[in-house]
Amino acid sequence: MQPISAYDAVADIYHHTIDPHGIGLKDPVFEDLIGDVRGQHVIAVCCGQGREARRLADLGATVVGVDICEPLLAHARDLEQSSPRGIRYVLGNAHDLVAFDNASFDGAVCHMALMDIPDAAKAIGSVARVLRPGGWFVCSIVHPCYAPHVEIVGDYLVDRLYAKVDGWHILPEHAYHRPLSTYLNSFAEAGFVLTRTVEPADGPEPGREVPNLLYFRCELPLR
Repeated sequence: MQPISAYDAVADIYHHTIDPHGIGLKDPVFEDLIGDVRGQHVIAVCCGQGREARRLADLGATVVGVDICEPLLAHARDLEQSSPRGIRYVLGNAHDLVAFDNASFDGAVCHMALMDIPDAAKAIGSVARVLRPGGWFVCSIVHPCYAPHVEIVGDYLVDRLYAKVDGWHILPEHAYHRPLSTYLNSFAEAGFVLTRTVEPADGPEPGREVPNLLYFRCELPLR
């Protein structure tokens, strides 16, 4: 039985807040890390209602989107029907990606979702499994150190749920804080080599910029 998604209850709010017209993801940092994807077969893990999937398709990739939230996938499929890009959307769990064979994709993305997955290490391992040798994985997360709703200090090293705070009300209450080392070690244990990390500055004063987000590009070695 497919687990209930944390986003089921907020799917419509999320869709109407995030890209309701199906324009696609607009994130220059993410796009720079992805690079030239023309002709590549790419999986968008935790694709939600398909923002990054649509952008990848617009950039020339053949795209499969997978998510555990059927209501969000319904929005993605509606947008695909109204503006076809050749994207296939699959209901599935990032923990196992059981619908996909080993070494079946050139690349993978997971945009702002790893922190919502109960077992990020298991998901990262599943991504590595479905990638071909030399495959790449680009993902972004809420910065575990500096995001504005993170209660830093004290329990930084403890894997735990974020508290719900004002201003982030459309996010599920059980997004997970994990220390940076948890993500880095999970990449390494899955066989990935970290090739780039980006912390975009976001602050009110020059010299006092604080990164709210954290981006990674990892690659599997050629075998």
